[in-house]
Amino acid sequence: MADRMMNNGYFKPSIIKRLKNIIIPDDIMTFLKLLRKCQYYSTLHTGGGKLKFVFFQLRLKRIQRKLGFSIGFNVFGYGLVIPHYGTIVVGGSNRIGNYAVLHTSTCISNNGKIIGDGLYLATGVKMTRKVTLGDYVSVAANSVVNSDCLEGNCLLAGIPAQKKKDVKPWYIRDGELYHNKVLAIEKLKQEMGL
Repeated sequence: MADRMMNNGYFKPSIIKRLKNIIIPDDIMTFLKLLRKCQYYSTLHTGGGKLKFVFFQLRLKRIQRKLGFSIGFNVFGYGLVIPHYGTIVVGGSNRIGNYAVLHTSTCISNNGKIIGDGLYLATGVKMTRKVTLGDYVSVAANSVVNSDCLEGNCLLAGIPAQKKKDVKPWYIRDGELYHNKVLAIEKLKQEMGL
């Protein structure tokens, strides 16, 4: 539900939106749903969980090829935003927090990176070494991140990427619309007792 809110602006689609999705499918949202189903069923080992995992994993692989994504299913927390189709590579051993944004032509190689909440990757960012990043780190376009940045709320830029300045979290910086979505998700989380 958090992924749907961050990408589309609502928790549950209306009947009209469901009908529209039959005619013009939202492939990125379909990808995110399959990603979350694989994440869920990978932890179940009874009651047909393994069979459902294999089924959803096959569907996930098919849509990943269509969209140009190669993203591990146990990597991201809730509220993942993918604005566009295009090449995005994220290895399955990485752990990235909530409210991450991935633009096209980004690569986070598969070597166990630990990244906090609110990651913002602009187009062309590469992370090939094992690094640790704090919360609310934004990375400028075409940067190469190859060293740790444990402090949060900062902008990294360059080759190699270095801290350029302190910044607010991306969802506050990019306007009230995204900030309101995050507030709605956190409110729903409290109401659900999570």
